[in-house]
Amino acid sequence: MASPEPLAELIKRAVAALNQQAWSEAEEIARAVLSRFGPEANALMILASIRAEAGDSESAIDLYEQARAVMPTHIHVLVNLASLYRASGRFEDARRSLDAALRVDPRFAVAHHNLGNVYLDLGERSHAQQSYERASSLDPRYPDPIAGLASIAEEEHRLDDARTLAERALQLAPQHTLAGLTLGRVKVRQDDALGAIRVLEPLLRRGGLSVTNRILAQGVLGDAYDKLARYDEAFAAFTEANALQHEQCGVAIAREHGPLTPASVARLTTYVAGVELAGWRPAPPSSPTPVFLVGFPRSGTTLLDQILASHPEVTTLEERDTLLEAASELIIVDEQHRRWATLSDTEIEGLRERYWQRVRAGGAVAQQYRVFIDKQPLNAVLLPLIYRLFPGARVILAIRDPRDVVISCYQQRFGMNAAMYQLLRLDTAAAYYDAVMRLVEVCRAKLPLQIHVVRYEDVITHFERTVSHALAFLELDWSEGVRRHTETAKKRTINTPSAAQVVRPLYGSARGRWRNYAGYLKPYFPVLMPWVQALGYDP
Repeated sequence: MASPEPLAELIKRAVAALNQQAWSEAEEIARAVLSRFGPEANALMILASIRAEAGDSESAIDLYEQARAVMPTHIHVLVNLASLYRASGRFEDARRSLDAALRVDPRFAVAHHNLGNVYLDLGERSHAQQSYERASSLDPRYPDPIAGLASIAEEEHRLDDARTLAERALQLAPQHTLAGLTLGRVKVRQDDALGAIRVLEPLLRRGGLSVTNRILAQGVLGDAYDKLARYDEAFAAFTEANALQHEQCGVAIAREHGPLTPASVARLTTYVAGVELAGWRPAPPSSPTPVFLVGFPRSGTTLLDQILASHPEVTTLEERDTLLEAASELIIVDEQHRRWATLSDTEIEGLRERYWQRVRAGGAVAQQYRVFIDKQPLNAVLLPLIYRLFPGARVILAIRDPRDVVISCYQQRFGMNAAMYQLLRLDTAAAYYDAVMRLVEVCRAKLPLQIHVVRYEDVITHFERTVSHALAFLELDWSEGVRRHTETAKKRTINTPSAAQVVRPLYGSARGRWRNYAGYLKPYFPVLMPWVQALGYDP
């Protein structure tokens, strides 16, 4: 009679089956180990890997936690657990798990690299860079941290560094996705569109790209074709990217009921159109009072933000959901509008305090400056809420030719929410633009808002006059610092698609770009042309 197979041999066989994707065999052996030997870290880790591969992250995390309880210093358990935590959005748990792994082995390059990824998720770019640099120094032939450093350099507008690092990563791993994407973006930004195409087309022909990476690659490829005036190919690339993202996010967006959904915008428009302000209980005075910089996406809000932030008496906060709690309480459900008229001072002050908490969490110190500007384009949808909480607030409304706005939105890769989802198709993008601008128009007619309109095209062609008027609206004197807005932009982390544009000197080539895609836009002119005329653009 043969003696029972020893533990080490069973684990070796289970790992071999796992590597060959023989999931059933690997699971059978791992469960046999647990049955014979009781809780065993490696067997639990194998089962966790199988559950993770099947998409059952919750069960996989539970199994990894069991493995960690059995062997708290098992470095692969700690690293793999961190990866699952990160994929689940539990970034602090991921960081703690990687910190524990590095206490076991401070020279484990993979753990340093993964920690860099988590730091990026947490918005701690300098720490991410340090982690990537540490990983690369420990293993100079490890391409992942080098690609991570290249991506950071590109985001920080250090394009020569980004190109060198991306090329170095590709020398080590010619099919490295992040390095290829980064090099493509750099080449586009350095006006080497043909070079970008030579990088991106082979990347897209390859199998195995994730959906997210295909979306990103098609978007950059579209930018490259656009630079070469190959507009039909550019539109095809943007359309492919958008179709993939539309399918990827459709189920999640269908479940969303936030204030930016088309249904919510329509409800709010109807409410404001019929509102009787005489019946509202007055809001208490507020100090300080924010300035809100709003406008449909791609209307020039990021450029204006950098210009105003260059004034020594101004501080800005870029694209944070500072009004989230107030919107959740007072907008999302139709019946909640009825509360607006009778809100007590205590309720309004409570919602204001939650607003300021989010401002502080975003890193802004409003009290240290004469003017604090909250820049969030689609706070345009929340103008009624802004007036209810801060009736004395000033609002800067950025506008741009609606045709340029819609085609530019179609060409961007936005983080997804109910609003950005509308921009993935030209029909819904035009309809959403119409809905948002109708709401803005109704708010301007019915609410005594202090609104100053800034036209993107005027910023480009009549900079001093246009910016002077905006500063006067804010009761600020002219400062030569506003001319140095590109220097301001280069020092800031700008998490919008406009980041690459606002670090460049002012340029006029973005005006009238819709004409390059007029054939594709023409079916939606019946929706857009009334706004073209209403906003004073040449029809």
